[in-house]
Amino acid sequence: MKIAILFLLLIYSVSAVTRPVSYSGGWTVMSYNNDARNSFLVHYSPTSKYSIGYKTAYWHEKEYWLNAFNINYLAKRINKKKSQANIYFNTGLGLLTTDYKEYNNKKELVSYGGGSTDWETRRLFISYNINAIKSKTVDGTFMQKARAGFTPYLAGYGKLHTWLMYELHHMPEDNKTLTSNIVIRFFKSTNLLELGLDENKNTTLNFIKRF
Repeated sequence: MKIAILFLLLIYSVSAVTRPVSYSGGWTVMSYNNDARNSFLVHYSPTSKYSIGYKTAYWHEKEYWLNAFNINYLAKRINKKKSQANIYFNTGLGLLTTDYKEYNNKKELVSYGGGSTDWETRRLFISYNINAIKSKTVDGTFMQKARAGFTPYLAGYGKLHTWLMYELHHMPEDNKTLTSNIVIRFFKSTNLLELGLDENKNTTLNFIKRF
């Protein structure tokens, strides 16, 4: 029994920093950056079931800023002796501001929503993420992403963890709707860093910090 509990704690220590919901009373800062957009999210978790926060993002192709109130919700968590699985939902409402000439410097309401699920052991990881963004005239983007990864070694609590991942993006609006990406993840304590390079030689830089 003690071994099973320790195993689950080790899984949680590796994965908790990536979650869109933290422990009760915890703050999280998340930054995701690739060729399509740069985003920054800060949120607070009143309980371990949901988080509320502020999100800002810049989308390069349509040259607009998104600033929104964000909510993440943990719908289901399944703990097993050697694995953990999660289902999350998210939604947001805010203001879109664009400098794109085609839209004559518009400002309009924007909403978004989506969900994600993941499963992992101390060795393996898989996840799936789906999101949609909608404003009146500027944007109506649908996107989904799947990941599969493994760690080449097992590290103890508080040590540096390394994960190698293959990622597949699907965004119908792009000329090339499917894009693959190789990502390396470094995790230690409450800090996470991801570096990636896709098939078009575009880079990925993600960072997460828990407080």
